[in-house]
Amino acid sequence: MSPFAMRTTTDMAAERGRKKAGAARVFSRQPERIAALWRRMRLAAHESQAVPGPSLLDGLVEPFVRELGLTLEGLETSPWSRTRAVLRLAPERGARALHDEFALLRRCLVDALEVLGGGDTERQRINRALDEAVDSAVALLQRLADPKADGPRVPFGGLVVEYFERPSHARRAPTGRRDERSAMH
Repeated sequence: MSPFAMRTTTDMAAERGRKKAGAARVFSRQPERIAALWRRMRLAAHESQAVPGPSLLDGLVEPFVRELGLTLEGLETSPWSRTRAVLRLAPERGARALHDEFALLRRCLVDALEVLGGGDTERQRINRALDEAVDSAVALLQRLADPKADGPRVPFGGLVVEYFERPSHARRAPTGRRDERSAMH
């Protein structure tokens, strides 16, 4: 076998290191690309609905992905605690909605990591960060219902707001009757 036909373990390790660095770089420096993928996946998951309901995580995906990238680069503190964004909690939707949205985000992040060449260590870090985020968000939701409930083990670094959903009640004009308001042109 020729020396060119066989790759050395050092070459393979160097290539894995480049791929890992590339994944961390995309997460930390281009989180909007990952967030756009997540939004497309979310729309596809809610294809049966004419318009999916507003996302509880929409405003925090980019900052969270950026912090995940910094974690993949070696920063040791919790990316969830470093995330500066708005987390919406909707008591009417409950914990199931949070679990569903985080599950979709997890799938998106793991898929992106796989495409970018990340390995098991990076996948474990992402899964750990998402576990912390889900647990924290659910604990915060429970605390809305019961102020005496335990707070999250890992605090969220951003702002938590209670999201109230109101059904849309558009008035319909009776058929056959002309609108008496003047047109504004």
